[in-house]
Amino acid sequence: MSPRFSPSGRRAWVSAAAGAALVLAAGLVVSLWPGGSYPAMKAGCDRSELFVAGGTDVSLKNQRRALIRQWNEGRYPGGRQHPHATLVEVSESTDLQHSQIKAVEESGSCAYDVLIMDNTWTAQFADGGYLRPLDGIENLDDFFPAALRTGKRDGELYAVPFNVDVGLLYYREGVTPPAVWPGLLSSDVATQLADYEGLTVNALEAVWNDGGSGRLTGEDRPSEDDLRTRVYPALARLAARAHGSLAASRQYGELESIEAFASGTKLMRNWPYAFSALASEPRMRDGTRLRFGVTALPGHTVLGGQNLAVSKNSPNPDAAADLVAYLSGTNSQRLLFACGGFAPGRYSALGLSPGHGSPADVKVRTCSSLTGQPLGPGETDVPDEAQLTQLGHAVLTALGRAEPRPVTPHYTTFTSTFRGCVQKIFDGAGTDAASFAEAVERSLDGRTASC
Repeated sequence: MSPRFSPSGRRAWVSAAAGAALVLAAGLVVSLWPGGSYPAMKAGCDRSELFVAGGTDVSLKNQRRALIRQWNEGRYPGGRQHPHATLVEVSESTDLQHSQIKAVEESGSCAYDVLIMDNTWTAQFADGGYLRPLDGIENLDDFFPAALRTGKRDGELYAVPFNVDVGLLYYREGVTPPAVWPGLLSSDVATQLADYEGLTVNALEAVWNDGGSGRLTGEDRPSEDDLRTRVYPALARLAARAHGSLAASRQYGELESIEAFASGTKLMRNWPYAFSALASEPRMRDGTRLRFGVTALPGHTVLGGQNLAVSKNSPNPDAAADLVAYLSGTNSQRLLFACGGFAPGRYSALGLSPGHGSPADVKVRTCSSLTGQPLGPGETDVPDEAQLTQLGHAVLTALGRAEPRPVTPHYTTFTSTFRGCVQKIFDGAGTDAASFAEAVERSLDGRTASC
C-alpha cells in the first residue's frame, strides 16, 4: 500500500545509548535463554533515566513523542527537573509488543519503567507480578469508567488509560451511513480481517451484533452451548460475507483499510486515529472541508485502547508513577486528541465532567490553541474545531456501546486460538460448532487448542 499513511516516525527509536544498551541486553537474554523464564538482568539498574516501552507511535505529528519531550523539559512544583525519559518503540505489531515486553518483564529485567500496554494485558501482567499497584493518580472518577476498569485486577488498580479505542464508521461525502449492523456488512465497506488482533476485534463485533450479545466479553465465561449455538452461527454468517462484500478486507489491517477508503471504498470501520490521518490526506479534503464524515458503529463495538503501568522491576518507581500521572493527565490527553488524533481516556479532555458526559456537550480546542504555536501563512488546523467535535461526539457515542474483550490472564492464548478458528470457518476448512466451542473454551483457560 501507499506509504502516505505511514507517519514519519514509524521507525522504532531509542534516544539514548543507555536505553539502546538495555533493550539490546533484554533482547539477547530473551533470544539466548531457552527456558520458560529468564534470569534477572541486574546491569544498568543504577540509573535515574526513565524508559517507557510501547508500540510504534502512529499518532499524528508523533504526539506521544512530543509528550515525552514536554515531560523532559518540565519541572516539579518545587522547581526540580523531571528525570529524563526515553520512549522505546518496541514494534508496530500488538502481538510482538506483547511478547517482547512480557519477555523482558518475565526475566526480572529493570530495562523498563513505564509500560504502554494493550488493555487486554492487565490480567496476565498483574497475575504474573510484572506491575506495581498505582497509588496517587488524581481524579480517577474523571476517567471513563469502562476504560478505567480495564486497568484493574482483583480490585487493585494497576494501570490507567493512555488512550481509548472504539470502532467508528467512516463514510465518504454523499454516502448515508447504515444505521443497523446487517446494512453495514452488505455495504461497500473496508474493515480489518487480516490475521492479527484486528481479526479478533472484528469477529467479536460481528458476534455481539448478530445473536451473540454478551458472549466472549469481560469476565463472564460463555458455556460450550453458548459457543455452539450463539457464537459459531454468527461467525458462519460472517464467513459468507468474507466471500462476498468483505472479501477484500481479508487482506486489510488498519492502514490498508485507510488506503482503500481514500481510494474510493464508500465506508470503513476503523479506530479514532484514522480520522486525523484522513483529514491530512489531500484526496480527502477540499480546502478546509473534509470529504468524509465519522459516526459510531451501529451496535456494539470493542473497547480497545492502551493503558499506562509501572513495571514492578523499575529502579525508579516513584518517578515512573509521576510520569504515568503526567501522561494520563487532562492536559496531555487534550494534546493527544487534538494534535495526535488518539481518543482520550478522560471526560475533561473532551470538555466534559463525570455525570455530564452527553455527546452533544463535547467541547474541544484545536492543536494550535493548546500548544500556543502560531500557524504559518496559509496554514490551518487539521482537523479544525468543528471536525474534532464531530470525532469526539462519535467516540463518546461509541463508548456507550463498547464492550471489553474477554478478561483472562490467558488472553494471548484465546486470541490466537479464536482467530485461527475464525480463519478456518472463513475458509470452509471443516471446523464444526462442537470443535469450535471446545477449542475456544480450552483457550480461555490457557490450554493449547485449535479448531
